[in-house]
Amino acid sequence: MKHRIQKIIFLCVSVLTLLFSVSACSGNTPQPKTTATTAAPPDGPISGGGSEIAPESSTSPDSEVTSDTEVTSDTEAASDTEMSSDTEVSSDPGTTAESETTVETDPILTLATLNIKHGAEGLDTVAEAIREVSPDIIGLEEVDVNCERSGFVDEPKELSRLAGYPYYAFSKAINLGDGEYGTAILSRYPIESFEVIPLESGNGEDRTLGHAVISIANQKVDVFVTHLSFEDRSLRIEQMDTISDNLGNSEHYILLGDFNSFDLEDVMYLGGFYYVNRPDRRYTTFRRYDLAIDNIIVSRSFTELSSALSDRECSDHKLLYASFQFTP
Repeated sequence: MKHRIQKIIFLCVSVLTLLFSVSACSGNTPQPKTTATTAAPPDGPISGGGSEIAPESSTSPDSEVTSDTEVTSDTEAASDTEMSSDTEVSSDPGTTAESETTVETDPILTLATLNIKHGAEGLDTVAEAIREVSPDIIGLEEVDVNCERSGFVDEPKELSRLAGYPYYAFSKAINLGDGEYGTAILSRYPIESFEVIPLESGNGEDRTLGHAVISIANQKVDVFVTHLSFEDRSLRIEQMDTISDNLGNSEHYILLGDFNSFDLEDVMYLGGFYYVNRPDRRYTTFRRYDLAIDNIIVSRSFTELSSALSDRECSDHKLLYASFQFTP
């Protein structure tokens, strides 16, 4: 009996030991798993942690690439839009801007010359002829200043008032009694400087070349006025040679005057670039003898648009005028 009890006790102890072992084994199984999840390095590709991190890492760069791609696409679209806008601007607004620039920097000027015969027909009629044409710059020949025959009037000053020109200059050729006789310039543009250049005169009447510097479209333009000798052709050619030298020193020039050249081809000695009155297109400016002796000569920066003679009788000469586009 005692032996049987000991056997039962041993069996119970064995069962309890087995149960304890099974229980201990069951309790250790989740512990490594929990430790592995918690302790897995954030960058490590261990177990599920690596696979979970990998999509997040790939998602972020992909998003950045997508964002970059969108930005690049927007930039390209913007560039395309800007190019399209530039194209539109260069067609319509660009043309308008160009036209405005042309108007501003390439003005149209009307130039004229008139031998007024010392105002013998009245300065009012001379001023009326000038106002009718309304040149921007006009050269006048046979002009008196304080001479008895013209009523002691300062004719350049009086004509500037009557015809409405704020600027004028007088180039004296000779003394005439108590007064002076020569040429003049009337201008709507300011005359910045003026000089009188003597010309060869021989035994005849002294002659000069009036030289005004006038600013047009921010460019210095040399404006000359003269009245050449009528006595001697060889003397006129000498005078023309001197004028030619002065033109050669100017980039932009205008030459206005009565050249007294009965042969119109002689004016070529002036060495000008462009002549309004020339052999292939004669303007007979001297009424009495039907001669083409008055002229307008300009540099290459002037392009003639039109030219004509005034029929208004204010002198024994006709007023010659021409419009030009000035392109510096």
